[in-house]
Amino acid sequence: MSDPDAPLVSMVVSARGNTQSVRNLLDALAKQTLPAPQMEAVVVDNDLPGPVRPIADAVRDGNWPFAVRVLYEPTPGLSAGRNRGICAARGQYVAITDPDITPEPGWLEALVTAIEEETVFAVGGRTDVTYPGGQVTALTKPLRECHGAVDWPEGRALAVWPYWVTGCNLLFHRQTALDIGLFRTDLGRRGRWMGDCEDLEFIDRARQAGHQTLIEPTALASHPVYRPETTLRYFVRQGAGHGVCVARMHLSVSVEPAAIQAGRAALHAAFINLAAGWTFLDRSRAVEGARDLVRIGAYHLERGRQRLLGRRPIALAQHAPTKESPAWT
Repeated sequence: MSDPDAPLVSMVVSARGNTQSVRNLLDALAKQTLPAPQMEAVVVDNDLPGPVRPIADAVRDGNWPFAVRVLYEPTPGLSAGRNRGICAARGQYVAITDPDITPEPGWLEALVTAIEEETVFAVGGRTDVTYPGGQVTALTKPLRECHGAVDWPEGRALAVWPYWVTGCNLLFHRQTALDIGLFRTDLGRRGRWMGDCEDLEFIDRARQAGHQTLIEPTALASHPVYRPETTLRYFVRQGAGHGVCVARMHLSVSVEPAAIQAGRAALHAAFINLAAGWTFLDRSRAVEGARDLVRIGAYHLERGRQRLLGRRPIALAQHAPTKESPAWT
């Protein structure tokens, strides 16, 4: 039986060690044009185990116009935290975001309007990346794409290449998500491990099951990226995590060729960028080449590991994966 007091939208955020950012996010959500009775916030505390829960303490002291619940998820990882919040959400729709995101006042209303007018499974908004402290490396477009999507449609458009949604700005039907399976916990950020692709795999899996996702560029939010995330060390670590996660995506979805870019042509281009960057002292080009070499190597190493473990890509599997399969954890 449906709950007559259930909100329309449950906003789910998984937090780990960023207490003040959670408060700032809730303050921004309190300014949303969507009526407060239609909203609830589910904050998932994904911090390390311990007697002190700073995230819960910070949220408990607040005074927001919508209901706020704090849950604890002991399994580390962004996907594990989000899944915990989605399962506990009471809304018809779930909006996921991150603690350091600042949504515009009309953000949530724009997402809800789009999903109801277009009758799609999910709607992703536009996330503008900002660099408050400047950049260590002058970023090329491929390097900026490590921080989020760069290309956005002028109006509503399907979330297919060259456009994609980001997990910090996404609204979807909760029950459909439960039916198709939530975020894979072997993808996404987990502690110091810079995994990703959990949102890309989730949307691709939904689309390949017949559920479309739309981009609504008027649902605007901003995401700050700081100087430590523009260094060579960051991009090498990000490239390694991305390569591994794209390889793991093969276990549950048919991966778009544009998302792989790990063949001979890509390898050759990466070597050219690295050599030309060092030769002509073009730091940004050298960083891009180094990141791509690490990404491609990590991709093929992970594919080899999967073959040794007997894990077959979805396109070659004889049967669809079951919920007990590692692809659906």
